[in-house]
Amino acid sequence: MDRKPGRPRALTVDVIAAAALDDGVATFSMPSVARRLGVAHSGLYRYVADRDDLLVQALDKAFLSTTWPEGDLPWDELLTEIGHSVWRACDLHPGLDRATQLAPKPAPTLLQMMSGWVDTLHDQHFLVEDAAVAVEFVITLALDSSSQMARLARMERADLRRDDIPVLKAFDTDEVWLGRGIYDRKLDIFIAGLALRRTSTD
Repeated sequence: MDRKPGRPRALTVDVIAAAALDDGVATFSMPSVARRLGVAHSGLYRYVADRDDLLVQALDKAFLSTTWPEGDLPWDELLTEIGHSVWRACDLHPGLDRATQLAPKPAPTLLQMMSGWVDTLHDQHFLVEDAAVAVEFVITLALDSSSQMARLARMERADLRRDDIPVLKAFDTDEVWLGRGIYDRKLDIFIAGLALRRTSTD
């Protein structure tokens, strides 16, 4: 909903990022954010360089809107909880999954948290390179799975039936089409394989 006419809100980067989220993180434009705030379009550029800059700021705010796991969990629980947190952020901000894939760089806050999680996995006997891949994989898997389930929801709203969509027989199940799809199965397979790459504790 557009902001009602009246005195413009005091601008900060945080206020502008919040307006971009309200406008739609995947679809906002600089003019639409300015209208929502009741300010001149040109005024936004005193706070953000361009739409890409604002997108990164909005992503940062979106990821901060949910809770994230502490770094003292066992490695497999930590990865599972990271994925849950990504899903929560996507549920709170429709389009976040797609917007993240289009951003010119990662959200700074998420990148900082990722660094801590990599350290945690490294401390639990993973090579630092494997730890980095594991953390990035789970985040990407959750974002991609969220985007896929949103696509299936759009197809359902368009009255497309399962029979109208060619899929592998093994994928024609409720597990694929409902909830988070086969995200949990994919994550379980990944974690089982990752366990084999732990270095010796001796």
